[in-house]
Amino acid sequence: MMRITIDIDVTNPEEVIKAHKGDLVGLISEVMLSKAKKKKRVERAVCEEIIRLMEIEFPKGMAQEMVKGNVVFGIDELENNNI
Repeated sequence: MMRITIDIDVTNPEEVIKAHKGDLVGLISEVMLSKAKKKKRVERAVCEEIIRLMEIEFPKGMAQEMVKGNVVFGIDELENNNI
């Protein structure tokens, strides 16, 4: 078995929240979130969107290459700087 990891470190969570006005999984549900919590919410939303797209497109690519196998997608939340 092999594992691919993608590390995501959003550097502009406030701008993302303003641009999407709550579209990304209700990011503005709590207006007074700390910067760290906003960053965490934006990063989770980005990860969820990547997984959503991968769940659709990755099996198509595997099928085109005649590859059979099981793929599991997940989000592992890392503590501060434990990359």
